[in-house]
Amino acid sequence: MKKAILMCVMLTAWLSGVKAEVDPNFYVYLCFGQSNMEGNAQWETIDNQKVDSRFKMLATTNFNSPQRTLGKWYTAKCPIVSPAGKLGPTDYFGRTMVAALPTDVKVGVVAVAMGGSPIEMFDKDKYEAKLKANPSEWWATLSKNYYGGNPYGRLIEMAKKAQEVGVIKGILLHQGCSNCGDPNWPNMVKKIYNDMLTDLGLEANDVPLLVGEVEYQDMGGGCSSHNTQVKRIPSVIPTGHVVSASGIPGNGTDPWHFSAAGYRTLGKRYAYVMLQTMGLETKMNPDYNMPDNLKKVLTPKTFETKITGKPKTTVTLKLMCTFLDGHKEDLTTEATFSSEDFTINKGKVKLGEDGTSGIVTAVYTDFFGTEHKVEITVGTPSSGGGEEQSGYAPLTSIEQMENYDFYILNEDEGKMFFGSDNQNLGFDEPDKVLNNTNIVGYLFRAEKLSGTSNYLLRLLQLNGEPYSIWGSPGYLNGYSSVLDCSFILGLNGQNGQDVKNGAVWEIKYESGKGFTLKNKYTGKYLYDNASAKYEDPTYFVLYAEGVPNGIKTVKSEKADGAVYTLQGVKMGTKEVWEALPRGLYIINGKKIVKH
Repeated sequence: MKKAILMCVMLTAWLSGVKAEVDPNFYVYLCFGQSNMEGNAQWETIDNQKVDSRFKMLATTNFNSPQRTLGKWYTAKCPIVSPAGKLGPTDYFGRTMVAALPTDVKVGVVAVAMGGSPIEMFDKDKYEAKLKANPSEWWATLSKNYYGGNPYGRLIEMAKKAQEVGVIKGILLHQGCSNCGDPNWPNMVKKIYNDMLTDLGLEANDVPLLVGEVEYQDMGGGCSSHNTQVKRIPSVIPTGHVVSASGIPGNGTDPWHFSAAGYRTLGKRYAYVMLQTMGLETKMNPDYNMPDNLKKVLTPKTFETKITGKPKTTVTLKLMCTFLDGHKEDLTTEATFSSEDFTINKGKVKLGEDGTSGIVTAVYTDFFGTEHKVEITVGTPSSGGGEEQSGYAPLTSIEQMENYDFYILNEDEGKMFFGSDNQNLGFDEPDKVLNNTNIVGYLFRAEKLSGTSNYLLRLLQLNGEPYSIWGSPGYLNGYSSVLDCSFILGLNGQNGQDVKNGAVWEIKYESGKGFTLKNKYTGKYLYDNASAKYEDPTYFVLYAEGVPNGIKTVKSEKADGAVYTLQGVKMGTKEVWEALPRGLYIINGKKIVKH
């Protein structure tokens, strides 16, 4: 009898000890789906600079690089989902949640996803038949290699392991392209969700399901029709919620996947919806010490303040913002709009017969709790609505270059060469780059080589004394002439290395085309990341500060057949059209897009 009592006491103590290991402040989220949930964009430097240790991932398979073991917890650095995955929505879902929740709360994700996977692979009653019928599919191979051929089973197995230390607070799904438009898809999702709740002993009211939309058609999506089914989720699953993909950019390569910036936005939106289901504000905990890289992703910098439309047409209101990291984001779903000049109906306004412009005020509160009131001019281009004018005009001749600071824009890529080590940071408006004091930036000044007709770029520091970058004239690597020290662009000409290995560039101008940057020593042209590895010239538009504009608006009354930029600079007659880079031009008073 005494032994029995002692065993009962020991068993009770042991069970109490196990229960005590569960941390109620460790919030766990299950994530599943196909390639967008797996992550499809290559992560960038900013993504792994600093990941808060409160954001954890449970390895649902073995990883080789980085080395991870199935069933172990790790700080959630990319890749999170699988060795085949890249940057995805789980990354910035977790980072945003950690930033918003109390500082004693940890966030963990348990993710299983396979590129191309149909939803049936997560149905415990259908996956075997689906796998048997499609043994050679890519998703079938991933299923076997990473999840033992049973992705649902692996997710439940790891979820139970997570329940030993934390509390499951929600489920995230992103899937649909492989079941595009299937009207039975919401019911299939419902079955899987209910199976998860039953197998894990969970209550629906405690564990909401968040379902993300697929890429919209206007963003390049090829399966946007499936969003009709995604929007049905709340009516089929009372605890189901939709995460909007409106305005989130695709990768520009295929019709299914988002860009890296798109995944950051999508992950943030998942977090916002989850916080709202918890009755919490979508803003940072004031006690949180946010890493600088995340701060740049979440901090607004400038807003677009003009929207155009034709007379008597209906115009959709949008709030577009450029953030400190350089990405543009559609904040329409997070803003409220009001106007004394227009009647707003379902996020749209109608222009009158004359297209007269008016003001719409957008109010947006950012993640830090700062309210932004943005006045947006809506109207036809000639009435004041139109594209932002940067105040910088393209240089159109070699003679214009002297004594101007200018900015190099690759028109083919639509991006600027700017920043430390000549990084292509993806900014597309010179004035926005100039005003960004949160990056290390530089100006390039045109200087004429003595005794020649060639021009060089002198690298100047944006803030501080000029010539302070990697040395100064007369002291840089033993070279003292302008020729030898004007082009230190962060390639091979710094830190005592031979300046002749790709650091000096000549500017050449060809009428009707533009400027090229040619390596002084190798004869190769600058391209993309300044590697000078391409022989063919790439023409650049050089935007100069202070170059006079020929016209004041984007409308011109001239009908001379000549081609003008939006700033009114005459590029030549229409014969130069083929040679011009892509962009917006004015011909005979009309704005023309060259693709």
